[in-house]
Amino acid sequence: MHDRRSAPGVSVDDPTFDPTVEPGPEVSSRGLGVLGRRSFIAGVAATGTALAAAPLAGTAHAVEPGAGYFHAIDPRRICDTRERRGFTRISSNVIRVKVAGTVGVPAGAIAAVLTVTAVNRHAGGNWVAVYPATSGYGGTSNLNCEYYDQRVANLVTVKVGASGAYKGWVEIRTFGPAEVIVDVAGVYLPTAAPVAAGRFVGRSNPARAIDTRRTNGKPGVGAEVDVSLYGLVPSDATAVVATLTVVDANFQGYCTAYPTGIARPLASNINPAAGEARAVGIMTKIGSRNGRPSITVYTFAGAHIIVDVAGYITGAGAGSSSAGLFVPIDPLRLVDSRDDKQRLWPGWTRATTLPTPINSKAQAVVVNVTATETMNGGYFTMLAAQTQRLLVSNLNASRAGQTVANHAVVRASTKGIACYSLSGAHVIFDVTGWFTGVPVHVTTGAPVNPNPPPAPLPWTVNCARMGLSNGVHGGVPDPIVDAGLSWHWSGTGLVGDPSRNVVLFGHRTDGPAPWGDGGVFRYQHNLRAGDLLYVYTSDRRVYTYRMVAEYIRSKYANDILAATRVVGGETLSLVACSKTNRLPTSLSYRIISTFQLVEWADLG
Repeated sequence: MHDRRSAPGVSVDDPTFDPTVEPGPEVSSRGLGVLGRRSFIAGVAATGTALAAAPLAGTAHAVEPGAGYFHAIDPRRICDTRERRGFTRISSNVIRVKVAGTVGVPAGAIAAVLTVTAVNRHAGGNWVAVYPATSGYGGTSNLNCEYYDQRVANLVTVKVGASGAYKGWVEIRTFGPAEVIVDVAGVYLPTAAPVAAGRFVGRSNPARAIDTRRTNGKPGVGAEVDVSLYGLVPSDATAVVATLTVVDANFQGYCTAYPTGIARPLASNINPAAGEARAVGIMTKIGSRNGRPSITVYTFAGAHIIVDVAGYITGAGAGSSSAGLFVPIDPLRLVDSRDDKQRLWPGWTRATTLPTPINSKAQAVVVNVTATETMNGGYFTMLAAQTQRLLVSNLNASRAGQTVANHAVVRASTKGIACYSLSGAHVIFDVTGWFTGVPVHVTTGAPVNPNPPPAPLPWTVNCARMGLSNGVHGGVPDPIVDAGLSWHWSGTGLVGDPSRNVVLFGHRTDGPAPWGDGGVFRYQHNLRAGDLLYVYTSDRRVYTYRMVAEYIRSKYANDILAATRVVGGETLSLVACSKTNRLPTSLSYRIISTFQLVEWADLG
């Protein structure tokens, strides 16, 4: 039986984990199990990739209107629809939750940092969106579920209702039925003057505070692991901004991060299933162990614990400054690559500028990053546009066809922000606010994206001059061409491969069925220089080729393939039986029509 404090949630591990990287300072732990062995090495997604330090404390500039400082609180549960408490039902898929002014949460908050968890009760995919109760739904989202009873959690930074009866409230909308749990970790309070405590300072390089796979062994069921932050944050820092990754959970459960030294609260941050590795952003109030800053992570089911520190919230000793204050905004969808059909292919980077005034006044932005229609397992790194990309990540997919999201604090440059994808996907960036400061200057040129990988079969080939529109398949040729399809000549290139030419073969005959009306290449002799041919791939690309050459050769494969290689560059050749005068047909000769690549496009 699971503890009722379980607040289900999901994220996944970072395949970039480098086992040669040394862990952070030593940690103490309680309830550790026996050291386990795993052949799969999981890594960590870093919340706030490569965040440079904010301007030095003590610099006092005019405070940005609407800005606030962070007030950390002991984590606490303020809503749980499973227990029918902490919310007002608006409709079947919308609830309102009061944040500011609830027990222990200051009433004057302008924004909140929450862990929102969904238990999917929808038969298919589902999503959850959190936004100010007084602004209305703006088409953004914060987390995604893929199947019934999946448990997914994500950190959410959200502006709260600004006026009226629902001042201090948030609204939560789901696509389909779901249970929703809300835990609060802190709020932003307004300020009209520079402050010392409550400002965000990001590390220039995320630092690993603990990795139990390399230190104390796998924590057992019910273990409480103290994570020392000594040397990673100032002694008076009030909260840590980090990524919590859970690896190899013994069974479905949950983990909770909280200040060391207090009783474990009724709250949770992440809910891994058995054997999974998941990551989630955390923004946790700091406690103390032996006089040193520390947080504690509880694991209900037993699992390896990894914490990467991306930044911290200043304490009273930092000196007053206007840098590092947070300016909340109504959630804004900045990028959705599905709309403009500009998905990230493997190894691609996509940059986007930030809207005014964020583009000139932000040192970092808070982004909910979603990857959907993933091409394979892999990681995504958010970074300041045209700056050096570090080997850290903000989001991880474990397989193809997945939809996953994570909260990220992303450093901004004068060119905006960017996302790198190892394995490819559509990406969505929803911005909920920004930290005041100076954007970094660019240090690199705009990245040059590599060619997408060659497109796997099957394809569809279309050529209007030939009246050709049919499927292309690989394998044993006779069953393919006898079925009236085009055969991809084994050993020749795939579309999208610049190093090899593509060769297709189809029937061309005066005979009757099974080859149709003279075969699919019956009218190949009608082709003229400049004619266009299109190949549509199964992963939704289209390649456009232009006719540039034609040859008549013997029936022998060596002669045929040699002719297909005469024209340089990326080419595609059609091959069919022919008489020497180009007309149908003779088994002794082949007509070879060669097309050169003009362009390719992503159909999204």
